[in-house]
Amino acid sequence: MAHQTPDLIVRRRYLRHDCLCLLLLMLSACSSSDQIEQQSRTAASASQTVVMALDAWAAGAAPTAYTVGTLQSIGETLTDAGAQIRSAQTSEPAEQASLTKAVYDLSVAVARAEAGLQAGDRPEVQDAQQDLRLASRSLATAYAKYFAPKP
Repeated sequence: MAHQTPDLIVRRRYLRHDCLCLLLLMLSACSSSDQIEQQSRTAASASQTVVMALDAWAAGAAPTAYTVGTLQSIGETLTDAGAQIRSAQTSEPAEQASLTKAVYDLSVAVARAEAGLQAGDRPEVQDAQQDLRLASRSLATAYAKYFAPKP
C-alpha cells in the first residue's frame, strides 16, 4: 500500500502536502542572480501557504497535526530565507534590514500560530493570523522599496 499524504482543501481544490513542499522547493531553487529577490519571494510564498493552511484548519478542513507540520516546515523555510537575505551583499542596507525584519516578523507569527495550534488555543491562532497578515504587508512594502527604481 502506497503512503498517502493527507490533502489540504483550499478553495475547493485539493492540494497535497508533498505538492506544497515541492512548490516551495521549486521557488527556492530557481536560478536567480539576486539572492535577496529570490528569498523575498520565497518568504512571500511561504506566508501565503501558512495563510491557506491556517484558513483550512479554521474551517475544519485540515487536521491540527497536519497544520502544525506545515507550519514547522514553513518556519524553517522562513528562518533560512531571513538568514540569506541578511547575509547578502547589498548597496541598500536600510532596505535590506526592512526585508530582514519583515521575514523575522513572519517567522514569529508562524511560531506563535504553531504554539496556539499545539495548545488548542484558537484565539491565539487567530491573533497570530493577524500578525502574519501584517508581516506579509510589511514584506510587500519592503520588497517594493528595495526593488523600486533608484534615481
